[in-house]
Amino acid sequence: MIRVIALIFAPFRTWTKIAEAQRGVLFVLCLSFLPLMLGCVAAETYSLIHWGEPRGASENLVRISQTIAVRYAIAQVLLLTTCVFFSAYVLHAVAESFHITTRFYQSFAAVVYGISPLVLMRLLDAWPAIPSWGCWAFGVLLSISALYNGVALMLRPEQTKGLGLYLVTAIIIVLSTGVSHFVAQAVLHEKIFRNL
Repeated sequence: MIRVIALIFAPFRTWTKIAEAQRGVLFVLCLSFLPLMLGCVAAETYSLIHWGEPRGASENLVRISQTIAVRYAIAQVLLLTTCVFFSAYVLHAVAESFHITTRFYQSFAAVVYGISPLVLMRLLDAWPAIPSWGCWAFGVLLSISALYNGVALMLRPEQTKGLGLYLVTAIIIVLSTGVSHFVAQAVLHEKIFRNL
């Protein structure tokens, strides 16, 4: 979590350290992404069970049953993990199409650390007064900001290709996390998977 906060407030220095470390996919997944994601989703699930979420025109707080909250948490974990792997794969493929020689672990680390501010904003979603889509939008803005230095330092594209690769990465992150959040909200509001 400290690294995520450093990515928000001191992105260049933090990305430099991440790029120099050259950690593998399992290390980044198991020691950086999963603990952050599981902690944030657990806090949000606890909030849903004990405080509830605003529903209806009057925005009254409605407590969510434990079954639905756990289903929502599982959906969040699966969707965010899928989102990270999908985004890393697409980023790697796009980098190769730009004729940038990279390894998958570089694309994966760029996506994981770039998406971490968005995952951290799941903690804001634990407060019922803050709209879920607002937390997502704020998290996306922080992620896009963090990715600016991350794409350059992790993938090391030529200067002429760097901006294009950054923009493609930002679009991938926005679309994949947006779809992920939409599906998770549908699970929470029992619009899909209500019989599981």
